[in-house]
Amino acid sequence: MKEELEINADDLAMIMGKKYDQINEIIDSCFCAHCTDRRTSIVNYKLYLNRLDDVILKGRCAKCNTPVNRYIETGENNEMACVAQHIRMIIKKYRKIKA
Repeated sequence: MKEELEINADDLAMIMGKKYDQINEIIDSCFCAHCTDRRTSIVNYKLYLNRLDDVILKGRCAKCNTPVNRYIETGENNEMACVAQHIRMIIKKYRKIKA
């Protein structure tokens, strides 16, 4: 069973391809259940691939410091999904990280 696997910013750039130029918009459009206006930025985040090879940003709300997550779905874009699967394989095989 695939588990969450930590990735880095270079991995994310490869997965997103041309869409990587939207990353700042993604970072600045997160939902926080704790804040009154609900929209926030995510800070101090780490990047993960979940079991579906979607990217998860796990961090904190920039306004209230509550934990927030932001998902980037790869399954709807075949190219992104293939790159995510390839990165998972490379990390497991060559970076010696348990997944």
